[in-house]
Amino acid sequence: MPVDKDWTQLRTLLLAPEQTQLDELRERLDNRSVEPRDVSRVLPEAFAIRGGADQQMSTVLTPYVENGFIATVRKSPQTIVDAIAPIMGPAIRQAITRALQSMTEAFNHSLDESLSIRGLQWRLEAWQTGRPFAEVVLLHRLRYRVDQVFLIQRDTGLLLHHVAADGVVVQDQHVLSGMLTAIQEYVRDSFGATRDQTLNQFQVGEWTVWVEQGSRAYLAGVIRGTPPASLREKFRDVLDRIHAEQADAFVSFEGDTAPFQMVQPYLEDCLQAHYESGQSRNALKLWILGSITLLACCWWGWTTYQAHARWAHLVAQLKTEPGIVVTNERSMWGDHHLEGLRDPLATDPSSLISEAGIDPSTVTALWSPFYALDPQLIKRRAQVMLKPPSTVQFHIDGDTLVATGSASSEWGTETRRLASFVPGIAYYRDQSLVIVSIPDLLSQINHAAIHFSPGSATVEPSERSSVDQVLVVLRDLDHAVAQSGQRLRLEVLGSADGTGSVALNLQLSKQRAEAVFEMLKGERLGASTVVTVGTGGPLDRRGLASQYPAQRIVTFQASTEPLEPKSEPARP
Repeated sequence: MPVDKDWTQLRTLLLAPEQTQLDELRERLDNRSVEPRDVSRVLPEAFAIRGGADQQMSTVLTPYVENGFIATVRKSPQTIVDAIAPIMGPAIRQAITRALQSMTEAFNHSLDESLSIRGLQWRLEAWQTGRPFAEVVLLHRLRYRVDQVFLIQRDTGLLLHHVAADGVVVQDQHVLSGMLTAIQEYVRDSFGATRDQTLNQFQVGEWTVWVEQGSRAYLAGVIRGTPPASLREKFRDVLDRIHAEQADAFVSFEGDTAPFQMVQPYLEDCLQAHYESGQSRNALKLWILGSITLLACCWWGWTTYQAHARWAHLVAQLKTEPGIVVTNERSMWGDHHLEGLRDPLATDPSSLISEAGIDPSTVTALWSPFYALDPQLIKRRAQVMLKPPSTVQFHIDGDTLVATGSASSEWGTETRRLASFVPGIAYYRDQSLVIVSIPDLLSQINHAAIHFSPGSATVEPSERSSVDQVLVVLRDLDHAVAQSGQRLRLEVLGSADGTGSVALNLQLSKQRAEAVFEMLKGERLGASTVVTVGTGGPLDRRGLASQYPAQRIVTFQASTEPLEPKSEPARP
């Protein structure tokens, strides 16, 4: 026992540090939990090793990376904008600039050819093929255009970079680059050529493919049309510049094409295009000038035709207008001349000229006066000279003036004397004209009375016929007095019976007179007629007491008086 104890102590003294480490290792192996510090030491190397072995690491991490990116964008979008703005800004501006240049170029070409015969043929072609007119113009005027440029690694045939012109439909550029490499290998093998002997050019339909060889890469351009020899020099210069600036990238190339993004400006310089010059500007100006001249001639012809049509319509209207006889008319270069005869009562030709849309200042008219024998003018002339009242109507029967209606005896006598002096009137007939006497009419008015009910100032319906009769007689009297050169004075007088107080009867009398006067106001009496409203005195003064003993009436007092002569203004 003492010996074993001594050995144990000796072993403890000699192996104590190693034993402690072994215990720690056993503890770590028995305990599966991993310390973050330990993992952090080997994590980068672990990602690199597993990522190179397969894509499972990318598959596992993609959802977490995407979610983190989305969360970052939502939380701080400005940070993302600030990060990509230096990259996207120049690219967007460059794309917009190229699009505007392309659009402007297409518009200019289309405008140059839009007015030419060739342009019309191309429009027909565009309509038949369904392509835009601008595209047809570009295709016909195109001498050559580089549609696509490929930069391809010479040993592997991998596509390093690719650019295409605006509007060019690009298929899979990687397939195209592989096809170019395969064609080169096939040609080299078929003809037993060395590696330095390569295919420099071949034709595919309307496209020509130029291949410019370099030490580590070659440049392939797809060209439409017939390119000049100077374009190949451009390709060679671009390829040499790329080899000089990207020498390190070519040496260390292992499939990553990211370093070759810097060559895009050089490849875009190869996307050149040249078009035939369109028609000369002078020819375009001639077409425009000819079109303007043609439009001006059409406008002048149309306005001249319209002016001639307006003039012809005016002359035809003047010839059919009563009281106007056109004896001569002419129109030349906007100046018009008219000669003829015109009745003083005929329509004014100036108004007809304005209604026809012709400037009266361009028309010279010479009208000689005469009396036309048109029935409507004879009737108008008779009305002007004889001044009939509104109750008289004139009719023309050949050369006879027929008067109907009613008028005063004074007007009837004077008209019989003056009718034969009216031009175009040989005879006058007034058998159907009713001659009214002013004294008789005054008597009828003065003996008329409107009855009222006791204590009422309202005209009864049974008395409205009496008011209508007064209106008829008053109308005839007004016209007759006006024709005799006198003035009518009419008093409307209201009365009341003896029942009630004097003040009440006086008020009732005035209200009755005003009620009848309101009914007379609608009658259009002459301006010289004077109408007054008041209360009547004793009825026996007028001889009416025996007829209307009750005195609840409205009576009229009509009389005539000479018109006062108009005072002339004082002379200085």
